Amino acid sequence: MSDRGLIGIDIGGTAVKVALFDTEGRLLALHSTPVPMHAPQPGQAEMDPHCWQEAVANGTRSVLAQAGFLPQQVAGIGLSNMIGTVTPLDADHRPLRPAIAYLDMRSVAQAEWMLAQAPQITEITGNRVLPGNTSLATILWLQTHEPWLAERTATFATVNTLLFAWLTGERRADYTNASFMGLMDYQRRAWSPALAARLGFDLDLLAPLYPSESTAPLTARAAETLGLSAGVPVALGGLDGAMTSLGVGAIEVGDCFDASGTSEMVAVCLDRPLACPELLGRWHVVPDRWTLIGAMTTSGACLQWLHDQVYAPGAEGELASSYERMLAEASAAPPGAHGVVFLPHLMGERAPIWDPYARGVFFGLTRSTTRGDMARAIIEGTAYAVRHLLELIQERSGVELRRILMVGGAARDPLWRQIRADIWGLQVVASPVAEAAALGAALTAGVGAGLYADYAAAARRCAAQGGEVSAPDPAQAAAYQHGYAVYRRLYPALAETMRLAAHPENP
Repeated sequence: MSDRGLIGIDIGGTAVKVALFDTEGRLLALHSTPVPMHAPQPGQAEMDPHCWQEAVANGTRSVLAQAGFLPQQVAGIGLSNMIGTVTPLDADHRPLRPAIAYLDMRSVAQAEWMLAQAPQITEITGNRVLPGNTSLATILWLQTHEPWLAERTATFATVNTLLFAWLTGERRADYTNASFMGLMDYQRRAWSPALAARLGFDLDLLAPLYPSESTAPLTARAAETLGLSAGVPVALGGLDGAMTSLGVGAIEVGDCFDASGTSEMVAVCLDRPLACPELLGRWHVVPDRWTLIGAMTTSGACLQWLHDQVYAPGAEGELASSYERMLAEASAAPPGAHGVVFLPHLMGERAPIWDPYARGVFFGLTRSTTRGDMARAIIEGTAYAVRHLLELIQERSGVELRRILMVGGAARDPLWRQIRADIWGLQVVASPVAEAAALGAALTAGVGAGLYADYAAAARRCAAQGGEVSAPDPAQAAAYQHGYAVYRRLYPALAETMRLAAHPENP
């Protein structure tokens, strides 16, 4: 084991994780701190940046203690963060208010205004303009509704920009987060002055752009807070999806990974930038690599809903057994779930339909339908949704996929993996990498500090290979082909009715 280590910090919507790895990518210690998300009003979501800072400080001290590491053994720190979350900072990099999280929908009017004011924005940025997801829409809301911030705000910061400034005293933004700011020219990888002028926005309020492996030394003040040595290189890092891709070694053209948990994302690496209206896109941390992304809002959350509403027992302490019972009953149901097909849109939907009014639907229920059929239909329905995304990715990019690395909680479930392999017609490999986003963040620090020659060398050395493989079963192809055909017809047939149902005041 190496006597030096790298720390990866992953700021998510529910927890802050601090992980210590050795220079071979092995996880030595992990500290996870739950962080609350508040809803000041319906449709809003805010988080306290001071909670992130406290969790990072406590977590860093904890992982050093767990591993028996001395502060001087830490060779670098890297950052990973959730998408679209914005905090205004003053000139001393101090937060002026709670962060507005990516789930927040208050900026709908600002997103619509951006599109009306600059119709070319999607062509310049390569992405849709979406409330919450597009950081500038949130920033414009703040400028409109909280004008007192105008004179005090020096920087509108994404999460890694905020943490980087706190740890190093320097102001930087990375390309992965900038891809969803709504102001970056994706071809030039630079802020767009023309677009900013069109939208009346001062680009000086954004940090200058740097690659993810760019580093600055940890300040003495931050070092004392974290229990580390001053001067440790801190890497800027980037979005959690990009860090996960690096952590599992998905860096070559055609490499594809699926991150499945409460929500789900599938991403493939390309050798050129490519904008696709149904999908999202961003730069990879690896130079000259582009990532085409399909993201759905609820995946594992659908199964969680069924469990909580139908399976969860009244007796305390039987939660695990009720999950096992649900999955056992889903496994006992046949492929195709006796004709039950599920639309997994419990909270609207992102790719590829981008419809906030989309809703979940069980179709094909009969008196003989069992709850096991419904559980299996949910697993199949989420797999159908990702198959649609995979087909779009392959069609738009021309890349032929043969295997998919799967990460997240669902990757550990054999039934979840097998159904996906059968429906996608691809090998599904459960990545053995632990805490992939944190590892990716740590590797950006390793590259920035010169421990690895480049990202390819870091991935070869640290991204664990192997993992359980689920191969598609040709015997199930017919049942799933029929189910998928029904699935693809359901949303188009119901979309107008879903919108009508959401507006009872306009029958």
